[in-house]
Amino acid sequence: MDHFWIIWLVAAIIFAIIELTNSSFFIIWFSVGALAAMLISLIIPNIALQFLIFLVISCILLFSTRKITGKFIHNKPKYKTNVDKLINSQGIVTEEINNSKGTGQIYVNGEFWSALSESNTIIPVDSKVIVINVQGVKVLVEKDVTLE
Repeated sequence: MDHFWIIWLVAAIIFAIIELTNSSFFIIWFSVGALAAMLISLIIPNIALQFLIFLVISCILLFSTRKITGKFIHNKPKYKTNVDKLINSQGIVTEEINNSKGTGQIYVNGEFWSALSESNTIIPVDSKVIVINVQGVKVLVEKDVTLE
């Protein structure tokens, strides 16, 4: 087949489109490998050799640039989520916090949260508390002793 270059060109375009949709900087090397195979197909009509060139070029590029691209991909700045912003916030107990009964609710940052006492003490309604940590959908709190 004299027109294998068209198949390699289409493959390169498809790989490039896939790369654009997921921005992993992983699939692009298969696109480059397909372009190399396309160039070889213009000179040598052997499909096995073209496929070998595709694999070799793609793998070499993939493994040789893995550390470099990993630095860019994994060093994205980390932003605090709303849940992270709860930690060290002050709240008011709206339902008595009693770990043994499984009760407790606080109002903090404009939201109601189920709460547990970190020290396993009972904290009465209207007490001021500080959020120590977040465990799933519950916050761990301690009574705010700075206000007493």
